[in-house]
Amino acid sequence: MTTSTPHDPAPAPDQTDRAIIAAAEEEGIGCPCDVLVLDDATGALTAFALATMAEHEDGRVITRASSRALTTALAARFAEALASGRLLLATAGEEGAEPAALADAAAAGEGRLTVLARLPKSLRALEDTALALTGARSGDGGREHTLVAGGRVKHMTRSQNEVLARAFTEVRGGRGVGKSRALIASGVREDAPAPRVQEGSAEVAVLGERRALALRAHGGVFGGAAADAGSLLLLDALDEHLRRGTEGIRSAIDLGSGNGLLTAYLAAALPGARVRGSDDDADAVLSTRATLAANGLDRDGVDVVWEDALERTREEAEAAAELDDLLGDEDGPGAAAPGGVGGVDLVVLNPPFHDGTAVDATLVQDLLDAAARVLRPGGELWLVHNSSLRYRAELARRIGAVRERARDRRFTVLSARRR
Repeated sequence: MTTSTPHDPAPAPDQTDRAIIAAAEEEGIGCPCDVLVLDDATGALTAFALATMAEHEDGRVITRASSRALTTALAARFAEALASGRLLLATAGEEGAEPAALADAAAAGEGRLTVLARLPKSLRALEDTALALTGARSGDGGREHTLVAGGRVKHMTRSQNEVLARAFTEVRGGRGVGKSRALIASGVREDAPAPRVQEGSAEVAVLGERRALALRAHGGVFGGAAADAGSLLLLDALDEHLRRGTEGIRSAIDLGSGNGLLTAYLAAALPGARVRGSDDDADAVLSTRATLAANGLDRDGVDVVWEDALERTREEAEAAAELDDLLGDEDGPGAAAPGGVGGVDLVVLNPPFHDGTAVDATLVQDLLDAAARVLRPGGELWLVHNSSLRYRAELARRIGAVRERARDRRFTVLSARRR
């Protein structure tokens, strides 16, 4: 097993990492075994697992992150361990472009499986994680498999124990480390239910006609299978605008697609356009695809990609543009592709504004820059944000001329035309 070297110092664990590590050490990692690390924000849990498993030739470490950006960062940090085969990065598809299902990552383990993770923010996400893990391991000696999940004590509740108890036969608390603590769950319940996809719907206007759109949600995706008020205000304003005409809109992107409501609307309102849902979160990608399928909108020209701030979209556009230049074809694939030669005509964005429980107005800046990079001159970004925040100046500086399209007590919708 390749571990950190003096030239690649191990990342420093934060307090929650230390609580998880302490509980894992106390629990012990018996072999034959594998360790699955989930959403390792600092990389410290993966480094700990590699160091621990270095003594076991048959043991492997598997790391899986829901975030595309975090997956890329972990791949870079642990490139040597990945190359040696002692660390596996749980992704799917060509060149790892797709998120691996959590159940598949768990099933890749052999013998006893120890799972190290941070407690998700929502109980729904925790339940989905626990049931996916136990579903993958039931029937093969599940009592030998253990989940060690930690968090800040102030965000931990008895409900988390109850959720874990639906999937595991034993749940107990580890010793506190500062203001953090870990829960230890073991013994797979053979009668644990499978993870379920949440179902819901939203009624919206599509070019002036009321239509019910089915919504689907995996795991802890924002909003679950319901329409949030900000998205509905954005869609009301955008639909009023599009009723005047959709000519000239050949490509549109829902940046941060979440449960897929905005992507489904774009696919329905713009049947002749290329439409893309884009999100950094694996649950959001799965949710958007499920929402499109539930509405019969998963047609040719509509896709959903797992990417960080439109990185893959931009790379595809650059490749298509190079091909067009080579062929001397002004109307080639680059012109029609999202982010292509002509650029994107429309980007819609309902961005995150919270880091944990705190409002962080800076989270949107990278997304605005990403939108600016793919929009054609004259293309528009439509953004909804909390009315208490002030984004008009940011949009004007990063995109171009700004108009207020709608506003209520909670949310404001702005559009910005790419200069």
